Amino acid sequence: MKKTATLLAALLVATVPTVSLFASCTKGEEKTGDNEVVEGEQQPGEEVEENRLDNEFSPNIPQEDVSKFEGSTFSMLIGSVGQVIYAEEENSKPVNDTAYRRNKLIEDHFGITLNIVKGGYAATGGGQSEATTQFRSLIESGDQTYNAFTHVQHTGMPQMILERYFVDWNEIPYVNLEEEWWYQNITNDLCFGDKIYVMTGDYALYIDSIDCLLFNKDIFDELGLEYPYQDVLDGTWTWDKFEELVALGAEDLNGDGLMTLADDQWGLSGWTYELCYALLVSTGYSPLEKDADNMPVLNQDISETHDKYQRIVDLFADGQKAFAEASDYNAQILAFTEGRSMFRDTFLGGVTGLSEVEFDFGIIPYPKWDEDSEYQNRSSNMTALTYIPVTNPDIPLTGAVLEEMAFQSAKELTPLYFDTVLTVKSTRDVESEAMLPIIKNNARFLYDGYAPSIIGQVGNKSNTFTSSYQSNLSSYETQLEEMRELLLAED
Repeated sequence: MKKTATLLAALLVATVPTVSLFASCTKGEEKTGDNEVVEGEQQPGEEVEENRLDNEFSPNIPQEDVSKFEGSTFSMLIGSVGQVIYAEEENSKPVNDTAYRRNKLIEDHFGITLNIVKGGYAATGGGQSEATTQFRSLIESGDQTYNAFTHVQHTGMPQMILERYFVDWNEIPYVNLEEEWWYQNITNDLCFGDKIYVMTGDYALYIDSIDCLLFNKDIFDELGLEYPYQDVLDGTWTWDKFEELVALGAEDLNGDGLMTLADDQWGLSGWTYELCYALLVSTGYSPLEKDADNMPVLNQDISETHDKYQRIVDLFADGQKAFAEASDYNAQILAFTEGRSMFRDTFLGGVTGLSEVEFDFGIIPYPKWDEDSEYQNRSSNMTALTYIPVTNPDIPLTGAVLEEMAFQSAKELTPLYFDTVLTVKSTRDVESEAMLPIIKNNARFLYDGYAPSIIGQVGNKSNTFTSSYQSNLSSYETQLEEMRELLLAED
């Protein structure tokens, strides 16, 4: 199923409610006369919502300002993540070539040079630390080479934010963070007070690192079950339904009375370091909430959180229906690709590696906690974020380039990426297409460090949230007070 970039771009509009969004994409018909319909024709008095992506260039950069940057150089240093922004030349790989043409378009439009540098850092913990150390060193030495860095959300970056190493995005001209080409949910989860020190846009393909669920259609068919697509669109895809399906999907295939990842069929499988956090985010839990001044406060609803931890632990505790692999990454992939897992956690970027799978599978978001909740899909700590150093040599140039880069990527790169995911074997259905914007538009981060580890409790098959939280509460309060003091400190 090959969809046009225009259609897929339209599906990504974050400001339109998801269910009505897809109705509008397939509607396109209005009655005229008694029975005749004319597709796509505007009727008298009907308001047509502006699609800002129809513009050739970002509507937030006045044409008279474009020439003012001529002859300038914009430099970006890529840390452990964000490699997709770099494209030295065309190589017949669609994402690379689209990024290359976008970068060339921006150079020609502004009359500038883009100097995008790959730092060469690994995505491992060690590589991330090396990148963070270099960023800190460059800023502390007053080096003005780079307009922007890309890096992970963790590994020392939150502390650098608190220590004011980065520019507040509110001060960057031309950037309108309310536009759909910016990752607006970052402001909810990673920003406090009236400052925004970290952001990213479609140029970084942040959707690549959002957790989703894959499901094996053959298992659903064998059990006579409806695919979850309609429940997702109706807002009834909840934890209750998810748990029921996970239990139904497990089976002792060899009849030996033992459930093993290598031999039996599981209702749910995944890499524990991603799966457990994705489940926790889907419950709506956040260790930090915000007060009236948008400042962080501890979420101390211990009873409700204990219940959420319990539901997660219970999925795995009996060892009969869900499996969270902690040592052999490939084992949990094989359980799915060999057709022995009803559901599997993966990043959206992981879908493109499943082209050889022989059965049909679908893509859906994580379930809601209940029908009154919202879908919430975890953005991994490996999501490529953008930081503007206080040593930035040209803030207006930075704003113009990043705004145009995000805008052009929303027009071309993101639709291409979605189309690539959708054309992987077995995902060629309009239902999976409808799931992708829901996953993208409802992604969020889990702020680290203020709650007991869900991974440890799943591994131990025991929910100790309440006792662990209470024993660590004093430490959490001290950390938070230090955080608030830094956030409130004068620049």
